[in-house]
Amino acid sequence: MSLMLLWRHAPTGYNADGRLQGSLDVPLGHEGRAQAARAARRIVARYGEDLRIVSSPLARALDTADELATLIAGDVAVDDGLTQRPYGAWEGLTWADIQARWPEQLAARQRGLDPDIPGWGRSSDVAARVGAALRRQWDEERTTVVVSHGSAIQLGLLDLVGLDPLSRVFGSVPHAAWHEVLQVESGAWHVDAFAVGAD
Repeated sequence: MSLMLLWRHAPTGYNADGRLQGSLDVPLGHEGRAQAARAARRIVARYGEDLRIVSSPLARALDTADELATLIAGDVAVDDGLTQRPYGAWEGLTWADIQARWPEQLAARQRGLDPDIPGWGRSSDVAARVGAALRRQWDEERTTVVVSHGSAIQLGLLDLVGLDPLSRVFGSVPHAAWHEVLQVESGAWHVDAFAVGAD
């Protein structure tokens, strides 16, 4: 039975600065590329080279996927459903910026709720979108490596296993690490491993 790996992109300069990216198209820098390459080697060592690679359309995910594709001489398919949650008015800002301007909405976010700010991607909507993309990309015959984003992975996984999109049971996958999931004969989704390959 094949697996699906939900692989979070390697970190960008925005991640290092504590800036929210959301739908902003930020590429990996040199350090992010190096971390993605290390993770790609771990993936090949653990799962072999017969892999399908599907990515979010954002540059940081595509750059991460490219490190694996180069290693196995493979191709990267793009699925728009795997893109990150939009963070609306918070995109490009630091947490300190957000605390200064939206303290009540940040407190709501820290409790796991959706903040009431312009352009925020609601958890239920993002979970349904990413969950549908993961089901669409599942391959019974080959391991599929899905390269996406922290919130998108968390919400898509909640959708797969039928949990509330505001649940925080899975937490966040570290940059350049992945979760292993599979679909069994009954149609149920199982999570086999969390945060594999973290630096």
